[in-house]
This record gives sequence, C-alpha cells and structure tokens, in this order.
Amino acid sequence: MELLHNPMFLLLAVILSGHLLGKIKIFSFSLGSSGIVFSGLLAGFAGFSLPGVIQSLGLILFIYSVGQQAGPGFVHSMKRGGVALSIGAMAMITAGLLTALGCKAWFGFSKEITAGLFAGALTSTPGLAVAVELANDSAAPAAYGVAYTFGVVGVVLVVKLLPRLMRANIRQEEEKLELEMSSLHPQIEFTHLEVTNPNLCTGPLSQVLPARMAEVTITRVLRTGSDSPELAVAETVLNMHDTVRVVGTSEALHQAEIVIGPMVDADLAFNSVLIKKEILLSRPEVAGKTLRALNLSHVFGVRVSRITRNGFDCPAGPNVRLRQGDVLHVVGNSEAVENVKKMLGDNVRALFATSVMVLLSGLFCGLAFGALPLYLPGLGIFTLGATGGVLLAGLVFGAVRQIGSVITELPSTANALIRDLGLGLFLAVVGTAAGGTLVPTLREYGLPLFLGGAIMTLAPMLIGVPICSKVLRIPFLRMLGVITGGMTSTPGLAAASSLSDTPYAATAYASVYPIALVGMIMASKIIMLLG
Repeated sequence: MELLHNPMFLLLAVILSGHLLGKIKIFSFSLGSSGIVFSGLLAGFAGFSLPGVIQSLGLILFIYSVGQQAGPGFVHSMKRGGVALSIGAMAMITAGLLTALGCKAWFGFSKEITAGLFAGALTSTPGLAVAVELANDSAAPAAYGVAYTFGVVGVVLVVKLLPRLMRANIRQEEEKLELEMSSLHPQIEFTHLEVTNPNLCTGPLSQVLPARMAEVTITRVLRTGSDSPELAVAETVLNMHDTVRVVGTSEALHQAEIVIGPMVDADLAFNSVLIKKEILLSRPEVAGKTLRALNLSHVFGVRVSRITRNGFDCPAGPNVRLRQGDVLHVVGNSEAVENVKKMLGDNVRALFATSVMVLLSGLFCGLAFGALPLYLPGLGIFTLGATGGVLLAGLVFGAVRQIGSVITELPSTANALIRDLGLGLFLAVVGTAAGGTLVPTLREYGLPLFLGGAIMTLAPMLIGVPICSKVLRIPFLRMLGVITGGMTSTPGLAAASSLSDTPYAATAYASVYPIALVGMIMASKIIMLLG
C-alpha cells in the first residue's frame, strides 16, 4: 500500500492502531500504551520503517514530562515520611539489576538484550529509552516486547495473591492506617469562645495574640448585646465577654480555649452583609507570596479562615506561602470579596495554560545538561546524555515550581498530553525498528529470552515483599503501593486499588514512583556500561 510508505501516515497508523490494541482487555489485563510497541513490531516485520529524528523528539518530550511529573514527588520522597518507602523501592530496583546481570551471565545475553529484558520485565519505558539511546541496534526494544507481557501479568498476579499468601485482613489494615492518618493530618474545625482574658482587650488582634495562637484564626466576633456577628480583621479590638469563632485543629483550639476563654454555645451566622466564598489562586504573580505579604485583612477588610491545598485543609497562618491551585476560604462583604477574587484570579482555565517558551527552555536546558562532561572515579569522564539531562531538567523544573514570576511546573493536563504524545512517537519508531530484528532475536535466544524476562519480573517482588514487611515494617496496603510503584506498574496499582477503596496504596505508589523511575534509568545505564 503506497500510503504506508509515507512516514507521517505510517506514524499515525502505528500509533492509532497501537492505542486500539492497548485498549483490548483480557480479563483485567491490557497492554495500554505499550500496544504501540507491538503495532510497530508488526509494521517493522512487514518491512516498513520510520525516521529516527521522530524517535529523538518523542524521547525528549516523554522523558521531560516524566521528570515534571516526578519532580514534586521526588523531593517529597526524600523527606522523613517517605524514607522507608523509598528504601523498599530501591531495594527492588537493586534486586532487579542484580537479577538482570545474573541472567546476562547465565544465559549469555548481550547487554542490549539484558537492558531490554530488564526494562520490559519491570515495565519501564524510561529504562528502555536509555538502552535505545546507548545501543546502536534494535535488540533492546525487541527484548522489551518479549518481556513486557509477563511483566504486566506477573505483577497483577502477585498483587492479587499477596493478601492470601500473607494472610492479611484488608479491613483491619484499613482501620490501622486510618487511625494513623487521623493523628498525622488533624481535621480543621471551629468553635466559639467567650473572651475572658483581659490581656486580649488591650489592642488590635494583630498585636495582642500570643505566638502559640499562630495555628488558629479568629474569623468572627459577636459583641455583647448584639444579634449579628462582625468580621474579625487584624485591626479588630476585642472586648470582655465578646464571643469569637476560632478556626484550627482540635489541639490548636484547645490551646485557644486556654488563652481566650471558655467554650460557649452560640450561633455566629452572618447576615446578608457578609459572605463567605472559596477563591481559587490562579494568577502566577500572586503565587509564592505569603498571607502576611498580601495583608488581605488590612487592604481589603476580609479574613482568610483556611486554605485548601491538594484536597487537604490547612490553617491560614500569616507565613503560609501560597501556590497556584490553592483555594482560599475568604469571608467579608461582597464588594471586598469580589476585589480579592480579582486579585487572586479565580480562573480555572488559567491553571491549564501552558507557556511554550517554558517548555522549550526546559528541553533546551536538559539537552545542555546532558552534554556536560562529568567525572566519576572508576567510570571516568561521561555525560548524562539526552535522557539523563532532560530528566534532570524536568525534575528541577517540576520541583521548584516557580522561578520569580515564571511558573516552571507544567499543568497536569498539558504534561499528560506531552507525555502521551512523546511516548507515542518514541514507541512507534522503536517498535518499527525492532520489528525487523524480533524474529532473529527469538531464533538466537529462544526460550531463555522468555525465562529471563519472567525471572527479572518475579525476583524483585519476591525480595521486596519480605524487606518491606519484615525489615521496614511498612503496613500491608502501603506495601502494595511500594511493590507496584517499584515495578512502575500501573496495572499492578489498579489491581491493588481493587483490593481496597482507600487511597493508601496509591499514595505510596506516587511516593516511590519518582525514585523507581530514576533508579531504573540508572540501572539501565549500569547494565549498558558494564556490558
């Protein structure tokens, strides 16, 4: 067919047919985006090919989007709460690397075959990208295609079998983690207190409240003898026996009761003059500033009772640094609230706007990083290459979020589009290139190729489960997230999520996924360098 010799038509045909192939489900298993590899394998086997420059473009787009996605989580996983989870994921990556090197020595695989099997067994497309970049032939993608299927199925089967093998009671595990989370993330509440401390009546609230009251916010005041409350602002002066509404955590409210006065039963609902509105911070010019710097109470006469960030409520302390996407709960008269709305933006569409210059600048910096010569004892002078450099740029740009007034973090929707586009371009070309070598590779290695891939899939999990459960003492549901995140297996996470409706497995998966991505890329580089 003449049209298939048109590179653009062939590219689109491979990507679209691959997506359709990836949507086919057999029980709970589907290829997903990796269906493009198999579609490309068929095209390559039939004698068609695609230009290599498309592969290079797809590679840097995909790797940069991975870095952007991983950046904030990478920093978070380095903090205390994610140390055990990260150690568990890295133990699995190390086990996978050692298993791959062992299979290489036992079966006599080439370094390209070993790297491809490792990437396919652990369903790591970034790992495959490294192998393709460092290798001069297409054996790695062919091996990846051979190992990938069991890499997906194996993780799903292990996740489904683990509760029975470990005799885990899912409901008890949920209750245990819910108790832990309630203590770590106390809910924001409010209460009404009667002012009985005369020291609080000697000046405006901004001057008389002690430092230990920083975690609470006084939002409303009901004067003695009055029927309607007024908004509490920085200049508000309290009187003895006034009733105030205080917002904060349960522990902070207990401290406030000690400082202000006893709890009372009161109704401090606003009349039509004052309103409460949730305002979305969308303007990049405001992001990065603190509530103290904005001084909304003095400038606009409004009160911020709390801030919702990533679905969690947090106190509106004066030193809280605001981010794009924060939701501020603002109380004040309608005109003042409208002015604050204009200042903050309150524009959902603005959150999804993408600057092409920021994206291109990130890619440019990544390619520059990748070309810089580096030195390590034992390895000599080397470079990160396009993959490592662009990944580093993505991690940095995603983690810092903002440089001055420039937002360096891509919106999630834009990043997903770039990731899927880059992945489609990359997989279409490598799959097509591998199609011509798949049959010779199978003829040369045969059954050992399948066996090696299965061993590389099972070994990291068989080693990771006891390390996570016995050594690191990670709760079962979080351990499922570590196992699936360490294997970078989205189908595995789906299987884990089917066991429990709680978000604990998904949260652990998100915490270790950045570590696993970087670890697999480094492991793939080690396989290629030691070959």
